[in-house]
Amino acid sequence: MYVFSSVLVIYFALQYNNSIQELSPVVWSVLFWLIILFSSVNAIANSFFREPEGRFYYYYWLISPQALILAKLFYNFIFTVFLSLLSFGIFSLMVSNPVVNYPVFLITIILGGTGYSFLFTTMSAIASRAGNNATLMAVLGFPLVIPLIIFLTKLSAAAIASPELTDETMRNIMLLVAFNIVQPVLALILFPYIWRD
Repeated sequence: MYVFSSVLVIYFALQYNNSIQELSPVVWSVLFWLIILFSSVNAIANSFFREPEGRFYYYYWLISPQALILAKLFYNFIFTVFLSLLSFGIFSLMVSNPVVNYPVFLITIILGGTGYSFLFTTMSAIASRAGNNATLMAVLGFPLVIPLIIFLTKLSAAAIASPELTDETMRNIMLLVAFNIVQPVLALILFPYIWRD
């Protein structure tokens, strides 16, 4: 609902100004990733905040902290990648689609959704154990989301600009993969300490 309503607002704003055909690829990319960012934060923030305090005590005796954080990471990964693909479909239908290199853009969507889901799941876990403060999640996640956004905008620009796979694009994909590997490893290391509190 959030994705559809956001794209609808963009569509009506562009149609009102008769600028749907004039939308530059850079603006298209920025609007697309902003919609995914805010919808991801909106959806993932509740993954730990919706849990009542008594349920954490139940989980504490039932499963290991690693199993809980892995389950949350996996669920949010599936949900965010689906949300990203859905956003791309709706955005392409209603606004426009300047992408010329679909394999690179599809990899970017999957890696971007993965990065958002892993990052905000970990931040949600930390914030939930610190008094269910959603503002804390945004404050902790802001410095870490900047490199992710940089990689995503570079890869999106490459997918829009050229159908060729360049060395720089491949390097940015590998850096984004490394970023996405580090996040769940850190979550697995840090979450048991948060869990004990």
